[in-house]
Amino acid sequence: MPVEENLPIFSSLTVVFGVKAFFVLFLIFYAIFALILFRQIQLMGKTLPTIIVPFLKFLGIFHIGVALALLFVVLGVF
Repeated sequence: MPVEENLPIFSSLTVVFGVKAFFVLFLIFYAIFALILFRQIQLMGKTLPTIIVPFLKFLGIFHIGVALALLFVVLGVF
């Protein structure tokens, strides 16, 4: 007699659901990391203004966009 027949909780919790939940949580934390990284770039630009700061800000914004795009793609696919 399989365990799944006795416990209805296991019928909804599958390995696929666990992988999906991991990907979604990972990408949420990655998007938060991208926002923190952009904030650090802004603070660095105020503290030490150089000619490269606008390029770094552009890369930070691009990084946030990629992180959010990946999050929305994974949410849309799953």
